[in-house]
Amino acid sequence: MSRDTTPLEGQLKNFISDGTPPEIIARYESLPERAQRSDFGRFDNNVVVLDTETTGFSLVHDELTQIAAARVENGEIVDWFVTFVNPGKPIPEDVAHLTDIHDEDVADAPSASEALADLAAFIGDAVVVAHNAEFDRNFTTKHPTGYPLLENTWIDSLDLSRIALPRMKSHRLIDLVKAFGAPRSTHRADEDVAATCALLRILLAAVETMPTMLLREIASMAEPNDWPTVVVFKYFAERAAETSEEKPLPFSLRTLRRERVGKADLRPLVDADEIAADPGRSFLLPTADAVAQAFTAEGVVGSLYEEYEQRGEQVAMAEAVRNAFARSRNLMVEAGTGVGKSMAYLLPAAIIARDNGINVGVATKTNALLDQLVYHELPALSEELGADLTYAALKGFSHYPCLHKVERLVVEGPGMRTVGKEQKPQAPALAALLSFIEQTAYDDIDGLKIDYRTLPRWMITTTSHDCLRRKCPFFGTSCFVHGSRRKAEAANIVVTNHSLLFCDLAADGGLLPPIRYWVVDEAHSAESEARRAFSLELAEEDILSLARRVASEESRRNVFVRAERTVVMPGNESSTTLFYGLTGKARRAGAEFGEAAQAFCKALPDLFFYDTNKRSKGYETVDLWLNDEIRHGSLFQNIARLGRAMAERAEKMVTVCQELVGYLEDIEGAAVIQREIASIAMEMKEIIQNVEVICTQCPERYVYAASLSRKTDRPQNKLEALLVSVGETLNETLYARTHSVVYASATLTVDGSFNSFSQAMGLNESEFSVADELLLASSYDFDNQMVVYVVNDMPEPNDPSYLGALQRLLIDAHRAQNGSMLTLFTNRREMEKCFEEVQPALKGDDLRVVCQKWGVSVKGLRDDFLADEHLSLFALKSFWEGFDAPGATLKGVVIPKLPFSKPTDPLSCERAARDDAAWRRYVLPAAVLETKQAAGRLIRKADDRGILILADKRLITKGYGKTFLRSLPSQNIRFLSAAQIVDEIAARR
Repeated sequence: MSRDTTPLEGQLKNFISDGTPPEIIARYESLPERAQRSDFGRFDNNVVVLDTETTGFSLVHDELTQIAAARVENGEIVDWFVTFVNPGKPIPEDVAHLTDIHDEDVADAPSASEALADLAAFIGDAVVVAHNAEFDRNFTTKHPTGYPLLENTWIDSLDLSRIALPRMKSHRLIDLVKAFGAPRSTHRADEDVAATCALLRILLAAVETMPTMLLREIASMAEPNDWPTVVVFKYFAERAAETSEEKPLPFSLRTLRRERVGKADLRPLVDADEIAADPGRSFLLPTADAVAQAFTAEGVVGSLYEEYEQRGEQVAMAEAVRNAFARSRNLMVEAGTGVGKSMAYLLPAAIIARDNGINVGVATKTNALLDQLVYHELPALSEELGADLTYAALKGFSHYPCLHKVERLVVEGPGMRTVGKEQKPQAPALAALLSFIEQTAYDDIDGLKIDYRTLPRWMITTTSHDCLRRKCPFFGTSCFVHGSRRKAEAANIVVTNHSLLFCDLAADGGLLPPIRYWVVDEAHSAESEARRAFSLELAEEDILSLARRVASEESRRNVFVRAERTVVMPGNESSTTLFYGLTGKARRAGAEFGEAAQAFCKALPDLFFYDTNKRSKGYETVDLWLNDEIRHGSLFQNIARLGRAMAERAEKMVTVCQELVGYLEDIEGAAVIQREIASIAMEMKEIIQNVEVICTQCPERYVYAASLSRKTDRPQNKLEALLVSVGETLNETLYARTHSVVYASATLTVDGSFNSFSQAMGLNESEFSVADELLLASSYDFDNQMVVYVVNDMPEPNDPSYLGALQRLLIDAHRAQNGSMLTLFTNRREMEKCFEEVQPALKGDDLRVVCQKWGVSVKGLRDDFLADEHLSLFALKSFWEGFDAPGATLKGVVIPKLPFSKPTDPLSCERAARDDAAWRRYVLPAAVLETKQAAGRLIRKADDRGILILADKRLITKGYGKTFLRSLPSQNIRFLSAAQIVDEIAARR
């Protein structure tokens, strides 16, 4: 039961990122009117807007198919140039579908050389504007007749939109024209040009409204030869200077932040432990009747939704959450699709947090749910409950820009960065980042659209180790990270992700406020996230990166060389001598560590010797279980010896780093280098600890694994120690520190039992982990809405004839259903082999199938699937859960194979070695839950209908098949042959 958040055309705010400050939304909304009345000087005359279509994206292998250009005067198109181009090769089917340009359209068209000569004459000396201009410039200057266009100034409207409008959800041309009500783009060059012409003045108006100080800074970042689009910012910066009577202020990131967030009053709320320890204070709770009343049509929740209908399951869940908090007990809730579980836990949590002045935490797995809670559910609930209910989102350090690092980039100035084999400017990315900072309070940069190849995230974010904290000039409410934390400390409801929750536990606190009441939503993923947080690793990439920082001969990499060059010592000669003595000692220790690190990492590929699975040779990565036999063998013992040698060098590094940190404590201007050296000491300590566990002690609470890469272009090998039992650690940490933890999901039970989840999460194992259970059926009529087909004549999955039978089933089922199918594979090779057969077979039926191939954007596939009602998709793990495609967009889900973990999975191997019943206790429940998640993709609304095809015959031939089938949301299960299933699907249409 979620509120409708579908963007409505013409309603600009629906296309702006959630959390954007109201004054920025108002700025964006003013742009169309401003664009109509403004004079943009040189950009109002002699401007040509251009777009091209091509056979693909490769400048070497692809060619033009269409060119369109329009001359624009004062926002009006006064002349057109449009032509098809004969590419001299067939147009690929996907390109033809996207552009609606087919081989017959270009058969009699001019060649590229002829078309480009005419284009160059049409453009003359005009300024050229294009959306993603580099692409169009490359293709129009690929042939000699287009060379004159190299002399023109090219302005990229994509750059302009990313910089001036960083809070837009998308900067695709089609989305921008929808947002501002401009003419619709349909991927044909002429229509794209018309759309860009209408959008151009809005973008120029957006640039004009940027703060003058920021405009001047962006204008100074590059010269037109390196970044042509900078001419726009130079023009508006100069015009602002001419019209202003005030003396221009130098650029200041601190001023930008002060004007955006000011000095917010963010006092932390009381720790719930203090209330429990105070005999004079009672814990305030809503009555059961009050909670039930909130879910009536006249109540708090009922008033949030049109045509609200009370759901008994939702009320029961809300009352159970209230009771769990009241009794300081834990709770497991499985609430089927349609129950409305988010509001069922938010309502009691919000009332209890508000009335007691405490924090209550909500942890989600996906950003989609986190955003839904923070930007939709909680604002609506706050409005009904009263303005005194506060809430905040909180993520880890790497999700926020580090203003100290950004300021350093600004001072040093953006340069050129090698991307592939080309030099690209950093200026556009840095300009967009600065604009985002100016237009943002405390939001993270996960939705920021910049080219991270030129400005990698590590350059603009920090870590817990590297953060300067109180020594940073931005520390406090100006800082994105610490400002977000202060906001969370002052909020009744703190919404975060699983990763930060469990990382906070692993770090023994300090990342989150002291929250004693938690709701963990999407809890089916909690065990794997907790195991990841508590795991230890020796990763080649991290080790070698650290080695470069202490052993490199390059001054910009070696922290100790930079310390010698940047720290200004007082005039005392003895102090200077001591300082250089310490840095010299550190450089020698760093060189020794670097040698030991190289030797250790070089030995890791030796473990490929133990990869006995010949079929894995085609895979890039091998996960290897390091059992007792391997760990006692000579190969691993040599690696362990090299690891201990590396740890010994690391201990020397820790000692000398601590000496340097202490020495620099009172040296003015040394805070940054001091913190970096302190960070190195902490990372060295981690290596020492992890070597001790993985290479020396090998305690039984861990399973040991190696992840080995066959690719040698980057270091990816690592050793890991993974907790065998997460539950034991959670009893020592989470449950011991909290009063109540509520786990909620649509998929927690296997065959109606919570046992596997309870054991995995360590519930009911101590006085702190006592947990209640609540199993709520879906509010939807799954038996009528979903038909489950089990194919009874499929070969077994290991039968050589299985793949051919699966391919025939997929072809026939897609034809019968007329597309709109999602096929979820467990194996990439199997998926690609099926796609090779199915896609050409369906082409004649005008049915499109796309595949989640290497390098293909998952988000792009999701967007395309949702946009095309008849499109079908072959996909892997990332689509098994968290993918919503309601309505006719998705009519059928196919699961070729049950999603059992690989037999070589290190955790499964270790469990099997310790427990004869491990497969049934761990592997089977995990596969059942994953299948339930996949089935859950199908019915997302009360009026959805669909089919689920299970093509794994083991559901019939194996005893555990009944466990899978009894766990499905629909019990309308039919055992039929492939042909009978296809006939039924066709008859249902």
